[in-house]
Amino acid sequence: MKSAALAILFSSLLCAQTTTTPAVQATPGTPSIAAPPSAPAQAPAAAVIAPDTVVMEADGKKYTKAEVDQLFALLPAQYQAQAHAQPQFLTQILMLQKLTDDAIKDGLDKRPPYKEQLELNRLQVLGNAELTIHGNSFPVTQADEEQYYKEHPDKFQEAKVRVIYVAFNPAPGKTGAESKLPLEAEAKAKIDDLRKQIVAGADFGKLARENSDDKTSAGKDGDFGTIKHSSPYPEPIKNAVFALKPGELSEPIRQSNGFYLIRLEELHTVPYDDVSGQIATDIRQDKFKEWTKSLQTQFSIKVIDPAYFAPKAPPAQLQQVR
Repeated sequence: MKSAALAILFSSLLCAQTTTTPAVQATPGTPSIAAPPSAPAQAPAAAVIAPDTVVMEADGKKYTKAEVDQLFALLPAQYQAQAHAQPQFLTQILMLQKLTDDAIKDGLDKRPPYKEQLELNRLQVLGNAELTIHGNSFPVTQADEEQYYKEHPDKFQEAKVRVIYVAFNPAPGKTGAESKLPLEAEAKAKIDDLRKQIVAGADFGKLARENSDDKTSAGKDGDFGTIKHSSPYPEPIKNAVFALKPGELSEPIRQSNGFYLIRLEELHTVPYDDVSGQIATDIRQDKFKEWTKSLQTQFSIKVIDPAYFAPKAPPAQLQQVR
């Protein structure tokens, strides 16, 4: 019931957003058309409205500014400004309030399964709030940051690499662009041969330009830029990169759609001053993980009577009215 009600509210907002904000269309291959430069329009000064000023009426009841502010405050913060510009949206909130009042009069808040659902929602809201507040409350001093930096030097390394990528067809037999790619065995043979050529002294950049399926880096002689331990690349890629020494070439690294061949060009550690802000975040995250792990350990379950936890038939559910 709650999820359906929220869906009604938010879908109303999203529909209003998509219908009131037309997109500018541009013909592919042509420059984007921008509006001619002009001085920014001055927004009219917002009128100062006293909290007890009546600002709307619904179902014969007059609502003051303070009361309407409370209605908007029920929404998540990211929806409030948009809803505020659409007064009719308050109809949805008032309907939900009326239905909720009727449900309480009917005693639904005391009746299963609604009583349990309300309690679960309460646990989730307050539990998540405590997680957020506690997670941001761990104190971190400059001495903590400096010690962390010294104890985790590898974490702040940056690797400049070159890459050759040979793609293969991950689903033989299917039609489409991928059907034109070589089979995995053929791609593996090709990447192995390229590695042998490089080890024998062939020019990495030339081979990358002529063979790599990563066209962005291929056009730059295989230059892939820098990779950090925190970069959003698969772990096998990062593990292979940081296991290399400058000038070394990796073995072919298989991924779901192809093979990578990586050469480490440079490896350096980012100065402390450039990562001090990141270090504070990392320390808090580490402390947060330790804290949540201790909670999980504290409340780990030891089953004493397995018969109680035997599978049972689910209870009958009321069918939701649509």
